[in-house]
Amino acid sequence: MMVQAADDVYLALQRELFHEARLLSAADYDGWVSMLADNIKYSMDMPQRRFIEEKSNDRAPKKTPIFDDNMAAIKMRIERFKTGFVWAENPVNSIRHIISNVEVFETKSEDEFTVYSIIEVHRSRLDAERKRLTAGRKDLWQVSETGYKLVKRTATLDDGVVLDSNINFFF
Repeated sequence: MMVQAADDVYLALQRELFHEARLLSAADYDGWVSMLADNIKYSMDMPQRRFIEEKSNDRAPKKTPIFDDNMAAIKMRIERFKTGFVWAENPVNSIRHIISNVEVFETKSEDEFTVYSIIEVHRSRLDAERKRLTAGRKDLWQVSETGYKLVKRTATLDDGVVLDSNINFFF
């Protein structure tokens, strides 16, 4: 049974998620990286799809990672943006990250918390090119000397296929 975190922890972590969404929407990646633990595991996979009558977990297809990054990979992606040569960023995307359905639970460690949320990302690249992607997220946040740090995030895209030409942004 999962135990909900105390209200003060819930509010603090909800604020962290909202702050993170603002940083990502503004493409303030250096600010965002400061919210991440050095040993971050940041991944996204496609959902597993199967029929209701397929009860066996053995028959579920393997999850397909869209990305599976550590801190070095995240920083490499950010440095790539800074080159100015990313075709999908010319013209610059307009992106909004919307966070909802935040739930915070205690873990076995008193300084770590599991956080569930839903993210909706709206991206507008050209006048007629608009995309909306949604995903469920499961995070692990840890108390540090400077506040909370994101240690692990697994986002699961709601769509069975990537409905965009690229996922050139962070969830």
